[in-house]
Amino acid sequence: MRNGLALANWLLVCGISASTLHADEGVLLRYRFQAGQVVRYSVTMRDEYTIQVGAASDEPYTEQNSVKQYRVLQVNDDGSARLELKLESAKLTVVNEGQTREFDSSANNNQDPVFASLQNMLGKPHLQATASPLGMLSELKLLIGAKETPYEVSHSALDAFVPLPETPVAVGASWREDLEFPVRVTETLTKQVKAQRRFHLLSIENGQATIQYETKIISPVSEPDEEIQLIRRPTRCTLVLDLERGVMVSKTVTLDNTVTNFGGGPSVMTLKQVHKEQLLEQVAQGETATRQ
Repeated sequence: MRNGLALANWLLVCGISASTLHADEGVLLRYRFQAGQVVRYSVTMRDEYTIQVGAASDEPYTEQNSVKQYRVLQVNDDGSARLELKLESAKLTVVNEGQTREFDSSANNNQDPVFASLQNMLGKPHLQATASPLGMLSELKLLIGAKETPYEVSHSALDAFVPLPETPVAVGASWREDLEFPVRVTETLTKQVKAQRRFHLLSIENGQATIQYETKIISPVSEPDEEIQLIRRPTRCTLVLDLERGVMVSKTVTLDNTVTNFGGGPSVMTLKQVHKEQLLEQVAQGETATRQ
């Protein structure tokens, strides 16, 4: 379910109207928020695995359709904001070892214990975080007990906050973010693996900026049992930002990664994923319309 839920963004473009931007002009990108603002996204995701371990094989997959939102609780003097996340609805299909499990938040028969933690977080705030104008995140607070909230749902919800450069950027400009991912070496030992996310401002057209980025592992990792823990990490992403409104319009993440010889024997796993998010212009039921 990683990457199943994510936050939306507001950008301040140095007071320059998007209608007057030219591709060769530098643009100062900043996140901007309004108190009480609610931003909503539809999310679709499909994970497809091909697994071969010895003579046994399987092709499990997961499909997800959901709607999520974040609300701006407070805007601080420095432009940072306190955000609150909520999952409005979710529909999942999980196929594994020939068995199919389904979850639909619009139904009243979601009794499968596999989805108990997801059911518990639906329709109520599950995470708060503070976002700075440059996209730095701090003061994360789970609003539902950590054991009750799916880790990947809560933390991947913050992935939409890509770090923005401190100086103005023009089309063709690049910047980067250094990351670390934990990898279990033994039952009691964990190490950090270095990674890097490289961003590229691809275009500014019709008032929209397209940013592409790629996440790569840069630490040497030669043990298959460590590689398999990182199979979801290398990704490619394209974001489209509406510069005049300062909001992320869409996001598409893809990955296609393979690891071999894990588990101490002949084996191979390939994971393919497509994850899409689209801004919803409609106001959620029970919400008050705010300017976006």
